[in-house]
Amino acid sequence: MPGPSIPGYRLMQASDLAPVVQDGMTALAGGGQAGATPITKDISRFTTVGTAADSAVLPASAGSFIGSTLRVANASAASMNVFPATGDKINALSANAAFAVAAGTMVAFVCTGPGNWYTH
Repeated sequence: MPGPSIPGYRLMQASDLAPVVQDGMTALAGGGQAGATPITKDISRFTTVGTAADSAVLPASAGSFIGSTLRVANASAASMNVFPATGDKINALSANAAFAVAAGTMVAFVCTGPGNWYTH
């Protein structure tokens, strides 16, 4: 028998409490939005970034990603670029413009609605 529910809310699952981590990622050599390494987990740790132009791409900011926070850790010695999905934007940047994640840092990308990601 299903448990009680409140319209507009859902019960948390145990998996909601533990973030999914992808470690040892490689940013797309040469960079760019097309073909960039997809960011698909709660925390994505990039260990291979050859040059400052190497890149990754966020998922489209719609549907199940609205309200989500995806963290990108750059554990390499070079800065990397994170692009939004085609047509989306990060902060006040133009649509499709990259956000630089400095070497040795982590940035949280928050999806606030269709087409919009913000960092903190």
